[in-house]
Amino acid sequence: MSLILVQCTEWQDRRDSEARIPTLDESKVGYREYLINPNRISDLKVDGEGSMFLFSDNHRDRRENNAFLRTNSTVAEIITAYDTETASNMVTLPFFPRNNPNKTHVDTTLAIEDIAYFDRYNPDPDNYVWLVYNRKAYRRVEQLVNYNLEQAEDVVETGTTTTTSTTTTTTSRET
Repeated sequence: MSLILVQCTEWQDRRDSEARIPTLDESKVGYREYLINPNRISDLKVDGEGSMFLFSDNHRDRRENNAFLRTNSTVAEIITAYDTETASNMVTLPFFPRNNPNKTHVDTTLAIEDIAYFDRYNPDPDNYVWLVYNRKAYRRVEQLVNYNLEQAEDVVETGTTTTTSTTTTTTSRET
């Protein structure tokens, strides 16, 4: 399965729905972009020209509450992404130790099925992206990656990227 880039106009959940689509994104463009894993989707329905569905940050944890999302992606686009094979079932990503972009990144390999989503939101979105993934059954991890959203999409789909990152910025995020 391939990940899908969506423009999310609504994200409601118990964890942090107020932070998922910030007022700035909503007022400027009306959405926030995420690269999501369709294996986390259930109850997929048509919603006007887009779709709505339930989404799980951790599909292995029955205690995890599903979030409700509205996106501009059609049901057909999401099904196509789910049915599309990637270059590999594993992906290697450049993780920053302790989510600090001033440190040298460490190439880390994980299963694509463990990825929940990539989030462009950070102080330097042209060079970095947040990854939310699951380590084992119950461990939700937020990790700063030395790729932008388009590079992350490329490496998941093809195993390589076509561009590189060069800027360094200090960023911190607690999980």
